[in-house]
Amino acid sequence: MGISNYIAKSQSNINIKLTTLSYQFSDNNIELVNRKIGESGKLAFEPGLIFAYESFATPATSIKVAMSLYYDKASKLAGFPQVMVRFRIFNAYKHSMSMGIGPALYFRQSWSTIEGYEDDGVYTDTGDWQYKMAWLSGELEYNYYLSKNSNLSVSLNLINPESLGLAIGYKYWISKKPKRKRGCISCPNFH
Repeated sequence: MGISNYIAKSQSNINIKLTTLSYQFSDNNIELVNRKIGESGKLAFEPGLIFAYESFATPATSIKVAMSLYYDKASKLAGFPQVMVRFRIFNAYKHSMSMGIGPALYFRQSWSTIEGYEDDGVYTDTGDWQYKMAWLSGELEYNYYLSKNSNLSVSLNLINPESLGLAIGYKYWISKKPKRKRGCISCPNFH
């Protein structure tokens, strides 16, 4: 069975989200935040997009591949590609909630060009870019049913190793039909 055959027979969706606010856990380089909301600088505006494709292996378990690009709190281009295993926590009437975990490669334009930047050892610097491989990253996502193929989607994502971001968007279901199950090879056949 080829990958295209698998995708055609499974529940799948695509989604696009706008990244909005983020909360920084640490105080590292907090003085460099120029998109801050409030005095502390821990809450900031980081506008951008997250594009994702999700395919279900079971009605409650899926694989999600996402790519994000946004302007970080220092007005530099940043983002991450991410692969997650996701689990549906609940599904009731028009509401559902899922959580996902998996690796992500965080990158950003180098902050080393910003006056006052102190290398905190979180990112690896390659000159023009900095990156950090995170073997464990994740998201918590809430979906509200709008129509047969549409959901309003709100999520909390680890948008970099030190920040949690809020994203709001739209999820379009390519197929809501569950993957056809194969019969058990070793089970007796009762007709």
